[in-house]
Amino acid sequence: MHELINELVRHYFGDCVYEIEPVPFGLTNFTKIVTINDQKYVIRIYNPYTKNVDSIAFEAELTSYISKQNLSIVVPEFLNTNAGERYVQLSNGSLGAVVSFIEGVVPEIFSIEQAKEFGYVVGEMTSVLGRYQSELQYEGVPFTELYNLHPLADYQAVTSFFKSPPFEIPQAALHFYQKTVALVESNKLEWLGFSKQLVHHDLLIFNLLSIDNRIHGVLDFDNTSLDIGFMEFAISLNHVIQMSNGSLEMAQAFIEGYSRFRTCTDQEINQLQRLTQMYHIAVLHIYIGQYYSGRDIEENFNYILTQFHTRNDWLNEHESLLKEIMIGEGDAK
Repeated sequence: MHELINELVRHYFGDCVYEIEPVPFGLTNFTKIVTINDQKYVIRIYNPYTKNVDSIAFEAELTSYISKQNLSIVVPEFLNTNAGERYVQLSNGSLGAVVSFIEGVVPEIFSIEQAKEFGYVVGEMTSVLGRYQSELQYEGVPFTELYNLHPLADYQAVTSFFKSPPFEIPQAALHFYQKTVALVESNKLEWLGFSKQLVHHDLLIFNLLSIDNRIHGVLDFDNTSLDIGFMEFAISLNHVIQMSNGSLEMAQAFIEGYSRFRTCTDQEINQLQRLTQMYHIAVLHIYIGQYYSGRDIEENFNYILTQFHTRNDWLNEHESLLKEIMIGEGDAK
């Protein structure tokens, strides 16, 4: 891998001396920080199963657009190579790129104010992504396409995985997955009338950076695609509930921050649980694809599977109160 790093750096900076260090993010792609002449950059060598020329061009155009908006956050921007390109095809066929480095640390969501700020950032990103219009044909893969999210996780591969799991999966969890995925698939026609826009799909604290306890940067646009617009809300609200051990007060604070930019329609409020279910199924299917590509997924897979069941029970228990909060924030606007 060291030779590939050298090759990638030369395409951008020529022959130079650089220092390299690990990053706390970048689990999908090979990602490192390089320092050249006291300036830090992020280098990426992309996972061939999840990134191609079209998706790199899409991400480069999108992050360039976001950077030109007057936002409270910044995003990584793609640098041009010495040849004026946004990416490089390396000698082994891999694709690589260099993007700007953003200072900061992973934020926390321990307080009401932190949850509200997180909601504000999610609302702001939802708003700016909703205004984006691309000249490219590529639109990514929406989470509604449950069997197209990873090239190694089509319907047959997913079915085979659950028929003969490579590690222990509790029977109750397996039964819950099978029952819920059948329910979600039987309601596909419902999604046709939902408002679509670009969705980041991974606006979690692990893809955010903060400075002085304020969220400053948003990372990782690998899963961004045209999808049901309210999916972003469902994913990030789920994250707040998970991080706060099911605190309704923290969920309310998140909703309050989000509502500064976007309120929820009655249709969206009624479909929150279904979208949350779809999100968990999509993540499980992505992990299955990673398993077939040679990754060890057991811990992450069972974590999400447990969260899937726990969150569904939480939404069943708190549905009426959550709807009151969401409707109340809309009325307050």
